[in-house]
Amino acid sequence: MSDRTITDRLQPSLLDRLTDDEPDKRTESRDRRVIDIQRLREIVQRDLAWLLNTQNAETWIEPDRHPQAARSVLNYGIGDLSGSFATGDQASAIRESIRQAIEAFEPRLRRGTVEVELSSKLVDRGVVVTFDIRAEMWAHPIPMELYLRSEVDVTTGSVRIEGGG
Repeated sequence: MSDRTITDRLQPSLLDRLTDDEPDKRTESRDRRVIDIQRLREIVQRDLAWLLNTQNAETWIEPDRHPQAARSVLNYGIGDLSGSFATGDQASAIRESIRQAIEAFEPRLRRGTVEVELSSKLVDRGVVVTFDIRAEMWAHPIPMELYLRSEVDVTTGSVRIEGGG
């Protein structure tokens, strides 16, 4: 039986492993090669912020004519949100766009576990819509619960994500 702990089993993403934060050092410490659950949560949160702040190509990719392109990295991100008004219908469309993007482009979250719910604080002065994002992160030996709060500014299209606990 292995005596390795969960920390020994978690590696940063390929992007994080290829990024050299200390180019003057020739070797990396063990602490830089493996991560703990808290660091994994931070990395997933950062990557989700990148995903949700990227405008996808849904306006120029015709999914009926090019279904593979519509499901590929060409369509990474969510639809353009800037200039929208925060109505109930628009909030539902944003919620679904966020859920679909996370399901399609975040493999560290278990498929089918992503839930995006409109927060009870629907609209702040008609320009900010708040969502709660819940999902299960792949982790060994059992999946870990991920909870994030996102705020979508519909005038600028920017999305802010913070850990919810």
